[in-house]
Amino acid sequence: EIPWGSAMQARSLLTRAARVVRPAAAQARSLAVTPVLRAADPHGPGHQHDDGYNGWLFGKDPSKSHEREAWEIPYYIASVLTVTILFFGLTYKPKTSIKVWAQGEVDKMKGRV
Repeated sequence: EIPWGSAMQARSLLTRAARVVRPAAAQARSLAVTPVLRAADPHGPGHQHDDGYNGWLFGKDPSKSHEREAWEIPYYIASVLTVTILFFGLTYKPKTSIKVWAQGEVDKMKGRV
């Protein structure tokens, strides 16, 4: 006869082993026979969708005036300033390549400068 404590430990070990083996077997089975998946309505069959589609781009009526949001003007100003600073900064940055330096040295030696 098995003592009560060992029976519980054996059952616990078997349960843990089944948890480990079961997912691996299910995965192998699912890879062997993969059913064709179809999109389903998450609300169930016969649910009427009212998503507000009206045929306009982003749902905005083009004949109505656009009301600006608070972030738009500062965003546009910051964008233009960033592009302007990058343009002038990168256009007029100092030439630091070795070729430019060597050409300057050659010009100095030949007396062109």
